Amino acid sequence: MRNLIKLGEPEILKNNNQQWLQEYVSDKQSSYKKYKYRNADIKTRLKEETGFKCIYCESKIGHNTPGDIEHKVPSSKDINQHFNWLNLTIACTECNRRKNDYYVIGSEFLDPYRDNVESLLEHHGPLAYWKSNNDRAEISIRILKLNSLSRQELVERKITKMEEFSNLIERFLSQSNQMLKKLLWMQVEEMTNNKSEYSAMLQAVIEKKGITITST
Repeated sequence: MRNLIKLGEPEILKNNNQQWLQEYVSDKQSSYKKYKYRNADIKTRLKEETGFKCIYCESKIGHNTPGDIEHKVPSSKDINQHFNWLNLTIACTECNRRKNDYYVIGSEFLDPYRDNVESLLEHHGPLAYWKSNNDRAEISIRILKLNSLSRQELVERKITKMEEFSNLIERFLSQSNQMLKKLLWMQVEEMTNNKSEYSAMLQAVIEKKGITITST
């Protein structure tokens, strides 16, 4: 997970959220009324603020899933949050399925928009773990199984990305041509940008190797 900043509410949601909520509350059986938050403008804005990736596992949306609009506080727990912009984000189908309608006050999932998630988690290879004595971080990781090899497809993609990045680092360190070294460094910066896929893991690769990289 990476720390995120919430973008401005799309006009269509700002102008309609209260009416949509009233319509949905009055007819909860209507899929049309329930899923109006799937509007293209709303979903695109959510993708933009997350870097087009799942806020939990950091897989790029569209890589293996179109992405699901995620309610941080599930509507089953508080229906008034159903169209609340601050409550909406985007997750891959698998993370959204695993989280389901989990919500316990005081033991909530980590929120990358409000919590400094980068200081609460650590990465060991393709697996993510919580730092000691942080119950919410542990709950989030355990429910999503981000510390488990059981999420085979995710683990394999992360290993591939990590190998690509490790090779890039080795090339950068051994490169004598200054122009190539500069170009390689630019790629390192791009891959560790908070909007890039699995960038939290890639930053950990550098830290665990004890490498200090200085562009030239």
